[in-house]
Amino acid sequence: MQGFTGARALAALMLLTGAGGAAAQGFDLKGKTVTIYVAGGAGGGVDAYARTLAPYLGKYLPGQPTVTVSNMPGGGGMQAVQYLYNVAAKDGTAVGTTNVGPVSEPQLGSVKVNYDIGKFRWVGSLAKGNTVCAIWHASNVKTLDEARKRELTIAATGATSAPTRSALIMNALLGTKFKPIGGYTGGTALLAIERGEVDGTCTTLNSLLTTRPQWIKENRLNILVHVAMQKEAGFEQYPLARDLISDADARRALDFFLLPYEFNNPYMLPPSVSDAILAAYRSAFDKSVADRDYLADAGKRRQILNIENGARVTQFVEQMTSMPPQIIERTKAMIDPAGKVGKINK
Repeated sequence: MQGFTGARALAALMLLTGAGGAAAQGFDLKGKTVTIYVAGGAGGGVDAYARTLAPYLGKYLPGQPTVTVSNMPGGGGMQAVQYLYNVAAKDGTAVGTTNVGPVSEPQLGSVKVNYDIGKFRWVGSLAKGNTVCAIWHASNVKTLDEARKRELTIAATGATSAPTRSALIMNALLGTKFKPIGGYTGGTALLAIERGEVDGTCTTLNSLLTTRPQWIKENRLNILVHVAMQKEAGFEQYPLARDLISDADARRALDFFLLPYEFNNPYMLPPSVSDAILAAYRSAFDKSVADRDYLADAGKRRQILNIENGARVTQFVEQMTSMPPQIIERTKAMIDPAGKVGKINK
């Protein structure tokens, strides 16, 4: 498994310089409370990463404010992102973090969203979203070939969520028969797997290692395929979807789909936030992720860190928003949830 070693921490210190290098003059949060709006449920991976970062962000923001976490999992996380964009305060007391779904939704979704990812002020990102589709160990399905022959239910938070889209794009490209079941939160999805309500999920290794490390250690999950740009260190024995696709256009569509996973767990401020506030947040983020105590806490929680600073995240977003329309349309067709997503049986 890939950890955040001392050498990598030193590399992070060297790399995480730039726009947020010094605290902004005149911006002070002393005596105030900052809220991190988490686009996911309590107990999920995005939530766990945010709760680990929160006290360190408070330590390095001007005035050392109290930093709290508020979970808004509705709509596969879009509720929180839309709230941050349209309602949340723009005085530096509101910041958000999300999974991949709401980031890719404006281009890949079938419904109109009330936000523009290009207008958020991007602070940085903690991890890559190296996703795996995995099945509970008690299932009779043990291989990817077997997953092409039998329908497997996949716990998901919504029709536009990352687990749903990862499952559907594997169906389109590899011929699997995953059936996403929407309506769970990050935490309840994992409980549903353990209880046998669903067969498995398509989620990030970060989330699994953070919230259910014993599942990996004790082989309670059978990983079928990586849905990622590259395999995660320590998991090389499992197939990579990109390696199984020979069609060039299909691979380009998959690469576009995977682009937002390169800055999974991003942190962003509402649009129109001042440059001074953005600079202060970027500085606090960069200092937080280089803090030895933060790295130790993240390590204890088995959180895999692949950090990107705010400038780099902004570049990723610009790549997404400048993608050729034909690639976007092909990818959208593959992950269209219409008639393919079930609901929780109650």
